[in-house]
Amino acid sequence: MLRKLPKGGKIGILAPAFPPDAAKLHNGVEYLQNLRYEVKLTDSPTSIDGYFAGSDEMRLNDLHNLFADPEIDMIICARGGWGTLRMLDKIDYELIKNNPKAFVGYSDITTLHLAFWQKCGIPSLSGPMAAVEMGTGILPFTEKHFWDQVFNTGPFYNYYFKDDDSEIWQQGRAEGTLLGGCLSMVSHQLGTPYTPDYADSILFLEDVGEEPFKIDCYLAHLKQAGILDKIKGLILGVFLDCLDDNESRAHITVKDVLHEYFADSPYPVIYNFPYGHTMKKVTMPVGANVKIDTAQKLLKMGNVFGSK
Repeated sequence: MLRKLPKGGKIGILAPAFPPDAAKLHNGVEYLQNLRYEVKLTDSPTSIDGYFAGSDEMRLNDLHNLFADPEIDMIICARGGWGTLRMLDKIDYELIKNNPKAFVGYSDITTLHLAFWQKCGIPSLSGPMAAVEMGTGILPFTEKHFWDQVFNTGPFYNYYFKDDDSEIWQQGRAEGTLLGGCLSMVSHQLGTPYTPDYADSILFLEDVGEEPFKIDCYLAHLKQAGILDKIKGLILGVFLDCLDDNESRAHITVKDVLHEYFADSPYPVIYNFPYGHTMKKVTMPVGANVKIDTAQKLLKMGNVFGSK
């Protein structure tokens, strides 16, 4: 279980991938400070090395230092982008395993969520980031489903998807470990020692700015690797701006591609769940035990902080 975030605790911010917008980073820090948290800003969010937020070594040191620092109660990434896959073979996983604390982010941060679960058995939160949602005026929906999970005292956090735009493509009930995140990152990580075992998991996927044929490519990779035959359930989030400007392919939508792969799946499938690169998102606890019940339109997520 992760250490609980105390009221007025200390939150560390790093940028393990691309550098954040300076104004949004400032706003995100101010947002957390207005909630009465102390904020420690590492070197990477204000550094640039090529297209990264500092060198691989700097970003890696920031990650290690925040996990090692006993005063840090939670770690929130500034933004995603690209770069975390480059660091996986250099991370001190024993350090992270021995200092479990909430690690928050999404997009490229998917790579770290999956690696932490595989190498350390440590859950993490695929949720809002400091220089993205928190730095641009976080939506009440996103805010609620992040902080309510962080401070949940029960064994599960229940989200009912009957009041949103989710579609149920396959009915049923399922239970398993919640794994996934950004589809392209999940695909890129396959075949490395940092990919978790997806057997009996509930897989969740989303992406942004990828043409439908690329989504097809990533899904074919997962299928050929046997992933889609191992899972117990599937949550498809928002595939934002996944369009193709080429006239010869423009008539094929990402929904068409997803439907082809999953319309006849033997397990529950939810489409257009509120998670992804949109500002409106439910925080997804990677590594938590979760239950899907499409009859109740319920996603029941285990408390990764432990219940009282």
